Amino acid sequence: MTGSLDRLFRPRSVALIGASTDPKKIGGRPLHFLRKHGFEGEIWPVNPHAAEIDGYRSYPDIDSLPGVPDMAVVLVGPQQAVSATASLARKGCGAAIVLAGGFLETDETGGDRQRELVKSAGDMRLLGPNTIGLLNLTDGITLSASGALDIEDLHAGGVAVISQSGGILGSLLSRAVARGIGLSKLAATGNEADIDVSDVMAFLARDDATSVVALYLETIRNPTAFRNAASQLKKAGKKLVVYKVGRSEIGAEAAASHTGALAGEDRVFDAFFCQCGAIRVDRYDDLIDLPAGLAMMTGPNGKRLAVLTHTGGAAGLVTDACGMAGFDTPVPSLETAARLGDLLQDHGFSPDRNPVDLTLAGLDPEIVYRAIMTLSASGEYDAIIPVVGSSSVGRPYMVADPVIRAAATEDIPIVVYTSPHAPGIVARLNREGVPAFDTPEACATVLARSLPVEPPGSGRSPALVTPGHPPAASGQLNEFDAKRVFAEFGIPPVREIAVGSSAGAIDAATRFGNQVVVKILSRDLLHKSEIGGVRTSVAPQDAAEMCDEIARSAERHGVSTDEGFLIQEQVSDVTEMILGFRRDPALGATVLIGVGGTMTEFYEDVALCVLPATETDIRTMITSLKMYPLLDGYRGSAPANIDALVQAVARFAHMCQSFGDRLVDAEINPLFVNDGEIPVKAGDGILILSE
Repeated sequence: MTGSLDRLFRPRSVALIGASTDPKKIGGRPLHFLRKHGFEGEIWPVNPHAAEIDGYRSYPDIDSLPGVPDMAVVLVGPQQAVSATASLARKGCGAAIVLAGGFLETDETGGDRQRELVKSAGDMRLLGPNTIGLLNLTDGITLSASGALDIEDLHAGGVAVISQSGGILGSLLSRAVARGIGLSKLAATGNEADIDVSDVMAFLARDDATSVVALYLETIRNPTAFRNAASQLKKAGKKLVVYKVGRSEIGAEAAASHTGALAGEDRVFDAFFCQCGAIRVDRYDDLIDLPAGLAMMTGPNGKRLAVLTHTGGAAGLVTDACGMAGFDTPVPSLETAARLGDLLQDHGFSPDRNPVDLTLAGLDPEIVYRAIMTLSASGEYDAIIPVVGSSSVGRPYMVADPVIRAAATEDIPIVVYTSPHAPGIVARLNREGVPAFDTPEACATVLARSLPVEPPGSGRSPALVTPGHPPAASGQLNEFDAKRVFAEFGIPPVREIAVGSSAGAIDAATRFGNQVVVKILSRDLLHKSEIGGVRTSVAPQDAAEMCDEIARSAERHGVSTDEGFLIQEQVSDVTEMILGFRRDPALGATVLIGVGGTMTEFYEDVALCVLPATETDIRTMITSLKMYPLLDGYRGSAPANIDALVQAVARFAHMCQSFGDRLVDAEINPLFVNDGEIPVKAGDGILILSE
């Protein structure tokens, strides 16, 4: 199904199928909530046993409705919901919300019922089933049976909430109300038989009332649609904050290569969200606090913070949290200190400190206000954090009023930390558009996540190579054949010669200098070193003997040497990396890069991106590695050719996409990177292709 969600979120007429006369029952709640929260459109209850419900005429069936409803809330059981949906579709209804469970979330019978439901809906958009509905607080439209709507004061604002769990939607709504955070739209997508999170994200990208989207996510059913919707949000200048459950890797299957062990499911989701421009949070509270802060303020242009306090302990907490997030707290200049000193005469002010401790003067709202204005006007700080101490609990105006006053006139970001349990102060500040939080970590997170981010880029796209005739090989290739395929896609191997037996080893080795690497060639062997199948630092005259030693070791392990041996140049003064492929069960084809060689799994310094990958995706992936300083010229060493590395990764990704579903596994480890004439070479490789 396709089509706009406007009639779903902004209906002028609502049909309630199976409406109850009892407002306390699930079937009676939607009508009750629509009236309570000020819906101004038409409401058409459908109940064959009631002539009137709560002052509204009731209709015996859908065919009897006085017109075509923009949308309908289906309140009957699962089997009745299917027939009701069919009737609504025939009537031309724009959208329907099916609240009932008993569909795909239960068993195969429920799955069949859900498929029948989708078929019955035709072109009508469908939210659910197994959902609590949606809320449009911007326009006072509550299309839900959630008990959370018994809340009296629903505050409209710039944060939209999407949840794949109905219960979590209610939880986030109640938390937002308690914190004074204004919301625009809320939707529980349920089983996502039709409308999924991507559809709602795309709708919100066009919603003028929404500036930030908070998403509670259990799975992504359509990664391409999700990426497209996230792109629409980004183009509209809107932030996407995601909390995804399922961080454990229980049940994850590893591929045959190192990549499979390193590219865990949650790491792939991390990479995917980064590519989408989404902010992933680890704490549940951040799913509401961070979007609220992002919606209320413009982020700081730098990392210089002024902490303003009259309580030392709380100031230390928030200063420490912000320091861990990379912020600085420079002391005021002599000029600024002098101005603060004029405000704080006879109060024991120390000008060489930040946090700026107002001492007892911090109990005077006028002094708090003037101190904020002085720090703001100095140009020495990028953001200010006033601290609410315990003395403010009984006098909330003491800090709240001057902060609200200052925030109304100043452009500098102001974030308030409330040290005592003071929900009233937090709610009041948030309602006035000043982000306020009751944990120091939340203050640090909001400021850090709102900093401007410049993605790495070179301004030029990597040159890709496509073989004239795609390789026809299949199955597990030996190392030599695998690297020949990589070479066809533009990733050259180190210099090497394959020999059928030890007889040709010495002649081959003499072509590569004073030392060579000798390896067994076998398509049945993924990790050659495990059977003693690799020898390094071999003198050319000893190459034949090494081949014989490897053969004896292979025989003990039951491995054939019928494919021969590989004589390879020994490379020095290079950085060893790993470049690998994994097919994630949820997100699809994924590329990984990180520390390579024998220490790959020990260090676990890797980064990933989900294909297709842009040049920016690849550069971001590389620069995020802990080892990146080694590539960039650590302590005066020659930097590696980063552009060539980006090109190699892009070519590898292109290869992976070119093979499509035929590609089972692929890996280059080590990938040698340097600043030489050929800056990137494949040292070893795995390639497994299906027929």
